[in-house]
Amino acid sequence: MATPTEIAYNRAQLIESLEFTFLMDEVGKHLSEAICGFGIILNLLLIYVICLRTPVHMKSYAVLLFNFAIFDLLTCIASLLACQKTIFSGFSLTYIFHGPCKYVAPWLCYFCHCFVCHAMAHSQWILLISFIYRYRILVDTAPSVKTMSMIVTGFYSMSFIVFLFYYLDMGDTEALKQIMYDLHPDNHYEDVTIWGNLTVSGNTTIFTIPSLTAIIYMTVTCVPIYFLIHWCRNKTLSILASSACSMSETTKASHAKLILALSIQATIPCFWLLASAIFTLAEFGVISGPIPENMTFRLMDCIPSSSPLVAFIFIAPYREGLMRLISKTGIYRKSTQNQVSSVVEPTTQATVQSNQQRNVRDLA
Repeated sequence: MATPTEIAYNRAQLIESLEFTFLMDEVGKHLSEAICGFGIILNLLLIYVICLRTPVHMKSYAVLLFNFAIFDLLTCIASLLACQKTIFSGFSLTYIFHGPCKYVAPWLCYFCHCFVCHAMAHSQWILLISFIYRYRILVDTAPSVKTMSMIVTGFYSMSFIVFLFYYLDMGDTEALKQIMYDLHPDNHYEDVTIWGNLTVSGNTTIFTIPSLTAIIYMTVTCVPIYFLIHWCRNKTLSILASSACSMSETTKASHAKLILALSIQATIPCFWLLASAIFTLAEFGVISGPIPENMTFRLMDCIPSSSPLVAFIFIAPYREGLMRLISKTGIYRKSTQNQVSSVVEPTTQATVQSNQQRNVRDLA
C-alpha cells in the first residue's frame, strides 16, 4: 500500500504530466474569446451597413450577404458560449465545454454545439450560391430578391432538419463521462480536485442514423461543395478574361478587384476542410493529444469571423459605410473634398450590359 508521501509524489507527477493539456485548454479558451469576439463585432457592423447602405440594384445579392452575416453572428455567439473541446473517445462524440454555457446545463452546451456545426455547414452552401450568383450576373440578369430568398430558405431547410436530428440524438451525460473515464484513464477526468466539475455532452455513438447523417452532412459534403466553388470561380474568371478586351479601363480595374475577391473568398472553406481533416484523423486514432482536441473548433471559428472582411474590403457600398462609421469615432477622418465618381457608364451601352457592369463594380 502506497504511503501518503508516495501518493503525494505520484499526484505531483500526474499534474505535471497534464500541464501541457491545461495550457492548451487555456489557449483554446482565449482563442475562442478573441476570434469569436472579433467575429461578433464584424458581423454586427456588416448587418448594419447591409440594412442602410445596400443600393437598389444589389438587393438580391444582399439577401446572400445578410444570410451570411446573420448566421455568422449567431455562430460566433454560440461558439463563444460553448467553447467546446473534443474528447475523441472511440466511436462516441464527447465534448467538454469551457464556455459560459457550462453554468446553465449540458443541454444548452450541446444545443450551441449543434447550432455551430449546422450553421457552418449551411454557410458552405450559401458560399456556393454566391459564386453561382457572381457567374450568373456576367451571363444574365440578376435574380429577384424573392427568388434569392426562396433559394436561401430551400437550402437552409436541409441544414435545419439535420440540426434537429443531431440535437435530438444527444447522449446521456453520465454515460459519456464514463466512456471518457474508461478510454482516457491517464488524464483522470473523474478527479474533480484536478478538473473540477466538467460539463460534458455529445453522442454516445456515431452509428445512429441522426448522428451519422449529421457527421456526413457537416464534413464529407464540404469536399464536393469546395470543388464546385472552384469550378464556378474558374468559369467566372474565364468569362472575365475573354471579355476584358472590350471593357473600359475603369471596368477592367473593377474586374481585377473582383478576381482578387473571388480568389480570397475561395480560400475561406480551407478552415473547414482542415478542421474536418483533423477531426476525422483524430476520431480514428491517427492523431491524438490536446492540440487536435482544442484546435478543431477554433479553426472552424475562423470562418464566420473572417467572412465579413471580404464584404468590407471588396464591396464598395459596404466599405464606404464602414469608413463612415469609423470616421464618426475620430479614429479615421473621411475626406471632405468633392469626389467625382470613378465610374462613368457610356450612354450608348445596352441596359442589360450596363446593369451587369454596375453589379460587378459594386461587388468589387
